[in-house]
Amino acid sequence: MGALLVAGFGAGIAAASGPGSDGDDDILEALDIDDSSSASDALDDVADAIDNSGPGGGDDDLSDVADEAEVADNSGGGGGDDDVGDPADEVEVADNSESGGGDDEGGGADSGDGGDSDGDDNSGSGDGDNSGSGGGDGDSGGSGSGHGGGDDDDGSGNSGSGSSGSGEGSSGGSSGSSGEHGFASNEGEQRTLAVETDENGEERVAGEALLAGTQADVEAALGAGFTAISQTSLPSIDCAMVRLALPAGMSVEQAVATLKQLAPNALVTANTVYQHAQASISATPSSRSARTPAYRGVMGVIDTGVSAAALAANGVVSQRAFAGGAPVSREHGEAVAALAIEQGIRVQVADVFSGTAAGGEVASAESIAAALDWMVETRVPVINISIEGPNNALLQALVGRASERGHVIVAAAGNGGPLATPAFPAAFERSIAVTAIDGNDRPYVRANRGGYIDFAANGVNVRVQSGGHELLVSGTSFAAPLVAARIAEQMGTPSPTRATEILSELRQRAVDLGAPGRDPIFGWGAVRN
Repeated sequence: MGALLVAGFGAGIAAASGPGSDGDDDILEALDIDDSSSASDALDDVADAIDNSGPGGGDDDLSDVADEAEVADNSGGGGGDDDVGDPADEVEVADNSESGGGDDEGGGADSGDGGDSDGDDNSGSGDGDNSGSGGGDGDSGGSGSGHGGGDDDDGSGNSGSGSSGSGEGSSGGSSGSSGEHGFASNEGEQRTLAVETDENGEERVAGEALLAGTQADVEAALGAGFTAISQTSLPSIDCAMVRLALPAGMSVEQAVATLKQLAPNALVTANTVYQHAQASISATPSSRSARTPAYRGVMGVIDTGVSAAALAANGVVSQRAFAGGAPVSREHGEAVAALAIEQGIRVQVADVFSGTAAGGEVASAESIAAALDWMVETRVPVINISIEGPNNALLQALVGRASERGHVIVAAAGNGGPLATPAFPAAFERSIAVTAIDGNDRPYVRANRGGYIDFAANGVNVRVQSGGHELLVSGTSFAAPLVAARIAEQMGTPSPTRATEILSELRQRAVDLGAPGRDPIFGWGAVRN
């Protein structure tokens, strides 16, 4: 493992786990990170300097559906300690997680973003032109997953779609409590992040930077006055990620520039912040319980935590917290997971959301990076990320490496509207970006558009069962897991060859809804259940 335990860390490393990164586009000319097809090659420079190169070779295949409940205590890639970061506590979910009250149940759950629950969303054709993103014009090696093939990419590059607004201050951990619709919540301790907005309107954690590199890189940073808040091993890219507090009076921009000079072969970014890619969730009581489908696949869900007891029996393989002591179930992640489970796909869940001082909830690049690494090391073949925010070089590198290994990353296209800038991680070249349409094949009025869109799926006024409630959900968040589930049912293990075949078939079978071929509104077309 590329574990980076520096003697100089001492008391500087807190117990909190870390995932993170920022949207810095000009990361290391020497690493050529702007070209996402070569992002993983850039990591080799870092990997060469690490003493231990990656995880052991245990059989961690979670996607073998015959292994119904087979998740070891450490469901990682190798015989040793699989923890992506010790504080990222994994919660094992028993196969017989019916409606009884398991450890995952607590009081009422947090209700996602709040504010957006306007119930019945209407779609519209919209008229905005494409604000496309860098996609590129073809599958660039690896598994063949990601954008490609289309000539609609207008190459707009790496300006993220981060949402506006900033939080203030930072206080101790907080936990989910009662939510608008009364969903069960784990009372897991969470850290609270101080969020600020940069000059481009993109959100990040105030006073922090991320560095992924070698022991020498970290020692150089510590020697220059930076303080290690937390450290996480990222064996999938053979390096360690360190969350750094900045010296007094130093801005994030100055910190990133300084760290790049100190560690020219490391990946250095701000700790950017991401939101749910949802537009609305409303709930009504229901006497109908979630049915238990015939399971035929497994996929990862990087989102909020879930309550296994609120979902169909045996639907949750395991879940782990990457932003606090224990997963906190919230309705956004539960809705995403429930949609996958209804399609017969079991889920492995990574809770990456933290609270903010302003009372919201966000996911940091640090937590998403660690969650991605965990999914890759536990060999989850398809990974759904219904989260949107700014571009980030570290996340780009992790997505690229996962794709090369044969994993398929499916992400929500974003709900910024037709004129919004590209949303990440969906806009990474190696991701599969999914937009939302309604039951009449009209584009969701709030959905992003652009050359990075790959597929469309039903994501408007979708009904899903969870915890004694029937949810009515709208947004690209809820279209993405339908496409991910479709891929997961055909993909038992990560495989570059199989990923290329499945995505090629999906493009051929997609119902072309816009201009012939790939277009910036529907991508290759609608994926039907």
